[in-house]
Formats: sequence, structure tokens, C-alpha cells
Amino acid sequence: MIGWLVGWLVGWLIIFCEIGFWVFVLAGLLVRYILKKKKLGTLLLICTPIVDIILLIATVLDLKNGAIATNAHGLSAIYIGVSVSFGHQMIKWADAHFAYKYGNGEKPIKKKKFGREHARQERIGWFRHFISG
Repeated sequence: MIGWLVGWLVGWLIIFCEIGFWVFVLAGLLVRYILKKKKLGTLLLICTPIVDIILLIATVLDLKNGAIATNAHGLSAIYIGVSVSFGHQMIKWADAHFAYKYGNGEKPIKKKKFGREHARQERIGWFRHFISG
């Protein structure tokens, strides 16, 4: 009974961490480009890994305290792996689009669909997926 409850709590923590990640990203971009406070916006963007650290600590402490590893713990590991592999790339993409739309930045360059550059991007994407799992 207790194991199910703790696994359920870890599952909800994963959801809250995902929401927290995007709240930090959107807050950072809004502050940076709409309110024109670049340093504060950058600080908020730098805080995005905090949600991963919270989830990692909660999962490790739960398992250290004798909890049986559940699907929620496995999902926590996957979430952290994906966040580490793709988090910076997602923030960079969002920042480029916000800069273009709200900050007089350059238009984001579209990814190539053919050729060597496309193949290089695909290899990098494959490697990121490999590392995240």
C-alpha cells in the first residue's frame, strides 16, 4: 500500500517538474524580451535545471529509504535523461523564436531537409536520443 502511494507521489512530482520547467522557460523568455530585463530573464532560464535536481533528489531519497523501484521511478530516470539531453536544445530553440518575434532578433534558421547538414543534424539527434535512454 505504501509503495503504491510513494510511486504515485513520484509520478505527480514528475508532472509538477515538467510544468515547473516550462514555467521557468516561459517566465525567463517573457522577462527577457517583453520586460527587457535580460539579466533576470537569463537567471530564470538558468534555474530550469533546479526542477530536475528536485526530482532527482526526491527519487534518490525515496529509493534510499527503502522504496521498491516502481514504474514512476523509471519514468523519473527517463524524464531526467531526456531533460539533460534535450533541455538546452529546447530552451535555445524557444529563445531564438522569442528573440525573433519580440526582441528584434534574426529569423531562426530552418533545419536543412537534405544533404550533409541534414545528415549531421540527424546523427546529433540520434546521439541525443541514445544518451537520454
